[in-house]
Amino acid sequence: MRLFTTAILFFALAAPVFGQSTTLKMTTIDASTRSALGFVNVQIEGSNSNGTTDENGDLTLTLPRGKHFILASFVGYETLRRETLLSSTSTRITLELTPTAQVLQTIEVRSNDASERLERPMMGVERLSIADIEILPVALGEVDVFRGLQLLSGVNSAGEASNGLSIRGGTIDQNLVLFDGAPIFTPTHLFGLFSVFTPDALGSVDLYRANIPARFGGRIASVLDVRSRNPSSNHFKMQGGIGLVSSHLSVETPLTKNKKLQLLAGGRAGLSDFLFTSIERLKNTESRFFDSTVKLRYTPNPSNIFTLVGFYSKDFYQIDLLNRFNGIVARQNQNDYFTLNGTAEWLKIFSDRTSLQTRLVRSNHRPQVLFPQEDTENVVSFASQIRYTSLQSILETQGRGGHHYFGGIQLQRYDLNPGTLDPGGAPSVAAVQLDQEQALEASIFVEDEWMLSEKTRVSLGLRYTHFLQLGPGEERSYGDSPIVEDPFLESTRSFAGGQVMHSYGGLEPRLGISHQLSPKVSLKAAYASSRQYLQNIFNATTPVPSSRWKVADNNVRPQRGQLVSSGAYFLPGLGRYEISVEAYYRAIEDLLEYKPGAEFFLNPRVETDIIQGQGQAYGVEIGVKKRTGTLTGEINYAYARSRNRVPGPTFGTSVNGGEWYNGYFDQPHTFNSNFTIDDGRTNRVSFNFVVQSNRPYTVPNGFLTIDNQPIPIFLERNNDRMPLYHRLDFSWTIHNPRLVKKRWVGDWTVTVYNLYGRKNAYNIYYQGRDPGSPTAIFGNSPLGSYRLTIFGAPIASLTYSFKFE
Repeated sequence: MRLFTTAILFFALAAPVFGQSTTLKMTTIDASTRSALGFVNVQIEGSNSNGTTDENGDLTLTLPRGKHFILASFVGYETLRRETLLSSTSTRITLELTPTAQVLQTIEVRSNDASERLERPMMGVERLSIADIEILPVALGEVDVFRGLQLLSGVNSAGEASNGLSIRGGTIDQNLVLFDGAPIFTPTHLFGLFSVFTPDALGSVDLYRANIPARFGGRIASVLDVRSRNPSSNHFKMQGGIGLVSSHLSVETPLTKNKKLQLLAGGRAGLSDFLFTSIERLKNTESRFFDSTVKLRYTPNPSNIFTLVGFYSKDFYQIDLLNRFNGIVARQNQNDYFTLNGTAEWLKIFSDRTSLQTRLVRSNHRPQVLFPQEDTENVVSFASQIRYTSLQSILETQGRGGHHYFGGIQLQRYDLNPGTLDPGGAPSVAAVQLDQEQALEASIFVEDEWMLSEKTRVSLGLRYTHFLQLGPGEERSYGDSPIVEDPFLESTRSFAGGQVMHSYGGLEPRLGISHQLSPKVSLKAAYASSRQYLQNIFNATTPVPSSRWKVADNNVRPQRGQLVSSGAYFLPGLGRYEISVEAYYRAIEDLLEYKPGAEFFLNPRVETDIIQGQGQAYGVEIGVKKRTGTLTGEINYAYARSRNRVPGPTFGTSVNGGEWYNGYFDQPHTFNSNFTIDDGRTNRVSFNFVVQSNRPYTVPNGFLTIDNQPIPIFLERNNDRMPLYHRLDFSWTIHNPRLVKKRWVGDWTVTVYNLYGRKNAYNIYYQGRDPGSPTAIFGNSPLGSYRLTIFGAPIASLTYSFKFE
């Protein structure tokens, strides 16, 4: 009886405690600009509690203690779902909404919330915001997308100054790089040191390297989807920075009184010529670059959003390089290239479940190489061009039973000028105009993501593309011979404009599965098939801006890739840490390779120097992340292999005797880490540390002596590996040193790239050694090996950044 009475008394006293309410204070902000976001709709899932934040983004609700799921939505931003545990009398949280041109497009991984990544059936997806990239120490203090991505597992470059990225052992041209839906064919500035994206205009960076969403096609390794941020400020705002290499400035402002039309305009200019004049061997080197982004966003009503984006990038650089054309010698090589892109979008919102997005894209990329003729004012010029047009329409809807449907169509047209040589006034140089190339891609795609059970989610997508090579043009047939060379040419057929010359097509299925073993552990698997109809042809480690692009035809088949991957994800430590393990295998058919001594420059029959084979890439990636607290950062390790096989019938049509050999980005071991210490007030210190197996390169198998000059002989490809690569970087940012809250806020950032001055090898080349060279270095060989290092000493820089509102 006493026990029963005690129990009754206990529950009577405890009932008010268990049932008492708590105050939840919320602030909604723009995730990209960190500014307050007002009039956001907030709903507590499974209850009648809801409200709208005020103009300062604040809202207070009274809720029972316990676990709640908060939904926050606003036109032009992705819907945010967040789990919150209320255990005290008052709790304050900040809700970060990510701007996007597609309000309902949650099929993309757009949240940094670890629990969402645990649940979703998407693999190999990484997202970086400009805030993530800004804290990384980089060369010469430049904020750079590519440098940030290279700290992720499976993402490498060809070296310090490479023009692009290698994703999981793939070549650079196997990645589709988009900026607001428009392709970027040369994505770097300054010899490949920096990416072209305007820093102040960046919103989000999504890298897809496993089950790529069905709306993307045309590349077999990855898709890098970069988006500009939406102008969201209700008043004039300006920010910029002054650095050693470049300076940048952007403005953001409403253009109408009702603030329905808003503008974001940003630009960056780099004038780095003075850096080279201090180095004797680079005193004739020049470099200038410029990029800008302008974005207009018009919201006449909550059901329609119109966006117009313009992007322009231009580079000029000059290096001392000896070139010969029919007896004319040019001592300098000048590269002058630009990209001009335009994107127009209309988002029609029919309801909170259904939207239709239509996008029109135009892109114009024109590289040019100038060869000033020695001892004259004449200039020989080589130019090429890619013009790209795309129309895409995407319907998205939330169906019954938790289904999220996604489908649409896309039409793409390519117009290529492979090369034009203008001799200027040189009478001994003949003008050359290669045949134009045209192609059309028509695609249809569907995708569905749904909960198969309480613990299992599935993403299923299918894309079909029909590719047409169009006239005018000339089709060359080499008969049944596997050897595509001039002696085997059987027939030539001419096509008029608009005629179909050749066609390809096929289904590209995409699949992703996620199964939660517990609230903190999930398993995932993915499959993706893709085709690549546009090829970048180059016989070096990394393409230059003038490298030749080619559409698929009857002789050059599209590359085909199939990727299988699986992984496990853990959230230990109350979600403060993320641990991931992923394994993958990719098989490639019709991999593009080149014959020994291939020459693509102004070659009218480029197919005679191309050979195609097989490729495979496989590996395991392990990552550990810490996203909260004073100390944050991540550690990534990858074991990755990339191998090729070209079993042609002759020496000239095979590589390494038809056996498997290391691919150009075969880097078995990569260790990346970055750590940031932020006191939350003024000081932020960051470190990067990178260790990786360096890429393969080709060493000569012997030499011949011709006219007393040793000539190296190369019989094998990628038969050696450059020395181990490692580097430590440092940065220190001082934010608003006086801690005064005012309209103008400035930051100082000091960076040191390659802190301990490691002389990493960018390339190793062979030539006749200098007379008197020590035999201890070269032995008895008349050939000497020489190492090229780009950054062999610490590079310090100072940058000042500011914001004005």
